[in-house]
Amino acid sequence: MNQKKATLIYFWIFTLILGNWSCNNSITKYEGDILIQNINIIDAKNGLQKEMDIVVKNDKIQMVNPHQKEFSFSGNITIDGNGKFLIPGLWDAHVHFAYLTELAPSMFKLFLVNGVTSVRDTGGKLDLVKPWKDAAEKDPQNSPRVKIAGPLLDGVPVVYDGSGPNRPPLGTGAKNPEEGIKLVDQFFDAQVDLIKAYEMLSPETFAAVAARAKEKGLKVTGHVPLSMDVISASNAGLNSMEHLRNLEMSIAKDADKLLLKRREMLVAGKNDQGGILRSRMHQAQRMHAVQNQDPLKRKEVLSVLAKNNTWQIPTLTIATAGTNAVFARPEWRANYKYLPDSLGNQWMESSIKYAENSPDQNAKDYTKWAEEMVKHLSEANVGIMAGTDCPIFFLTPGYSLHEELRLLVKSGLTSLEAINAATLRPAQYFNLENELGTIENGKLADLLILDENPLDDIRNTQKINAVFKNGKLFDRTALDEMLKDLEEN
Repeated sequence: MNQKKATLIYFWIFTLILGNWSCNNSITKYEGDILIQNINIIDAKNGLQKEMDIVVKNDKIQMVNPHQKEFSFSGNITIDGNGKFLIPGLWDAHVHFAYLTELAPSMFKLFLVNGVTSVRDTGGKLDLVKPWKDAAEKDPQNSPRVKIAGPLLDGVPVVYDGSGPNRPPLGTGAKNPEEGIKLVDQFFDAQVDLIKAYEMLSPETFAAVAARAKEKGLKVTGHVPLSMDVISASNAGLNSMEHLRNLEMSIAKDADKLLLKRREMLVAGKNDQGGILRSRMHQAQRMHAVQNQDPLKRKEVLSVLAKNNTWQIPTLTIATAGTNAVFARPEWRANYKYLPDSLGNQWMESSIKYAENSPDQNAKDYTKWAEEMVKHLSEANVGIMAGTDCPIFFLTPGYSLHEELRLLVKSGLTSLEAINAATLRPAQYFNLENELGTIENGKLADLLILDENPLDDIRNTQKINAVFKNGKLFDRTALDEMLKDLEEN
């Protein structure tokens, strides 16, 4: 080999080696507002992704990549995520701004400090709930996303008619299909995001409401009307069910007889107050149905729910409140200091009184049924969303969502399935899965940084290091400042 040829070969080899060295040691350049470096990502679509880098720019996730040890970042903030976990912002899919109007002004902060970046209000007069939706849309970086149903669209008599403190004026009644259609049109014009159908609707009016809502592009959630069974309601267009309400009656051994009896009671009680009539019917049938379940009927009903995509919001926090007794825990009562003073004092006094009572056998049986039903729903591939019914019965907004996640796991969901119920599935419900629910390029930056792994213990969703809402960072100091402000005001 001549010297010139040898020199060319050596040069080529050197260049190749140098090129490979340069590629292996190249520095990744990040540009954005915030870099979260070397964090573990968890979402319902991709599971656990270890040691990742995420860039947030403006209100969106700009980049998600495996961690690079060598990097340059031209933005403002770098967060060391080593040993921490990042999950999507949480939803509480069943809240009520209108139930305790004195608490409503505090609810935005209570949600955000707990990583609840989106909520679904499932019933309240428009003048009490629409302002909160408008406020959230006006200031999306400092507010949870708010979706509203407007008033409960009930039949006659109306259950939540304002007749007492336990029945605030959340509902409005439709006597016939024409009135039901008119109300759907009114709610649509008022910019509601879904319709909440309620228990006193007739089958004909319910069907008309569901059909009109579908025409308007609105989902229908609610309680299965007492005049119907679950299969007929699902087939008529019920997109989701709250609290598993009246499901037990449709899967009892004598479900058909119970339905006929309910219809008789509705006729006989047509001149009674709605809340009194409903309670009478529940007392007559609920525990009988729970204690006389038919596994074959349950399988039939759940298969229809799965086929029709009639999802469930079990709200175990309220459904099992008597036995779970969260209000009896001193650490739970400590959260009352973040409520308005008069309400916090009232909750403290009342919850101490309630805690003196032991749950009766009916409460224990119903809790067992509800928890087992969550497992049955999951096994039947019926979609589940996490919701709480806060602020009813001492359920402090925000904090109650983490309790719901704990109860869902206790009832048989995996931790990842519970996270799905509070992140991706609600986004899918509102056709927002291209914007929310997972941690991917282009998604809105609603995020939680956790100090410990929620897949090891779902209670770790409470160990919040930081919250992002539409790209705005609330670090632990900022979150503690919000809590301090709530406590002082």
